[in-house]
Amino acid sequence: MRVGVRILPSAHWKTARHAWRLADDMGFEHAWTYDHVAWRERLGSTWYAAMPTLAAAAGVTKRIRLGTLVSSPNFRHPVPFAKEIVTLDDLSDGRFILGLGAGSGGADAEVMGNEPWPAPERTARFQEFVELTDKLLRTEITDHAGRYYGAKQACADPDGGTRARVPIAVAATGPRGMRTAVRHADIWVTNGHSPRPGVIAPIASPDLVREQIARLSLICEAENRDPSTLRKLAHLGQDRSVLESAALFAEVATQYRDAGVTDLVVPFPDERSGSQGDLKVLEQIASVELPRPTCPDHVRDCGP
Repeated sequence: MRVGVRILPSAHWKTARHAWRLADDMGFEHAWTYDHVAWRERLGSTWYAAMPTLAAAAGVTKRIRLGTLVSSPNFRHPVPFAKEIVTLDDLSDGRFILGLGAGSGGADAEVMGNEPWPAPERTARFQEFVELTDKLLRTEITDHAGRYYGAKQACADPDGGTRARVPIAVAATGPRGMRTAVRHADIWVTNGHSPRPGVIAPIASPDLVREQIARLSLICEAENRDPSTLRKLAHLGQDRSVLESAALFAEVATQYRDAGVTDLVVPFPDERSGSQGDLKVLEQIASVELPRPTCPDHVRDCGP
């Protein structure tokens, strides 16, 4: 199982850079940050933009994969965003993973002055957003006239389409979102379930994720995709209990692996909610030899 960390963009860079370096030095497989303008209880507090943060992280790390967990259509358009993605992939020497999600209500949905989209529109927008972003990252020149997004002679790759496509991770738990993941993603992402998305943090459990993966497999079958070609990532970013001890983490990781999860992401301690104890546990986790497949230097060449 690949193990990664989520680092919030909630500290000045002179402090934050040490977290990214440490995650790299510890040997974690990937490190992610949230792509929000503002986020829940952090409203009004220190919060930086995801893409510049990841660009800076690329400059202070050597081997760890870097990604958004996740970016959404709330305040992005696929055409300029695809250019940022390709640029960040270049800055990181091919270590970038693009995490995408539909987003939800709350600050991000209203920050540009519009009313939050109804759920059906949000789902439809996300489907088209992923489809166009994927096309922009695969195609030298892209034209698109969709219901929500357009592109005219758009070129995301400065190398003329010769660059390998950035890996895409799609967060989805509903049937339409899962279908989008099956059609376009290299990695499927779940953070569990929330009764009020955007208001109450999602909660994951091995049993819930096992059930989600079973539904995902049925959609893979309907779309003629081998489920084993789609990595399954469980994001436990809101669950600090997983860092109570290395022994507890090993137990939890085994449960998720048995549920079909290939990648697990845990929270990296931050200045508001973290502790030295959490950091010591992370160091212990990193020293444990978890079963990992042999993988080439670049994640895009790595199988499930």
